[in-house]
Amino acid sequence: MYAGIVMHIRNGEIINRVIKRHSTPYLLKIIKIFLVTVPVYVVVFLIGRETNSQWALIIFAVVSFFIGVIIALISFDYILDKLIITNYRIIWVDWQSIFKREEHEAELIDIQDIETLEKGILSKVKFFDYGLLGIETAASKSCIIFKDCPNPEEV
Repeated sequence: MYAGIVMHIRNGEIINRVIKRHSTPYLLKIIKIFLVTVPVYVVVFLIGRETNSQWALIIFAVVSFFIGVIIALISFDYILDKLIITNYRIIWVDWQSIFKREEHEAELIDIQDIETLEKGILSKVKFFDYGLLGIETAASKSCIIFKDCPNPEEV
């Protein structure tokens, strides 16, 4: 039913909702990467025009490779991070890197505090309606912090 969920469902547990990160911060990160790399491409192009064009082509390829790797890592984090709400608990699956994943869970009965934070008046517009969702339990050990949560007050 929900692809990509790696967790053990308890007997009688039902997944009510799976929430992924909001797409706006992801798109803003990708735009920042392109804004930073455009001047690099321009400089390499101008240098390549004045000197041996073969070196410029190699530099273009290397820069493009690293940009692709950075975009792939950001996309990997965006796609795989998720908050899973079941009828018994809340599970936060947070990928730290390609090889490291952290799972935090909080039993619904143990939740003591839920905090939401949205920035500015633009949060009333759906495109910018994202923020921070913090969930604390009685033990304070399992604290779930979900950044870029879509519509945190609804969640």
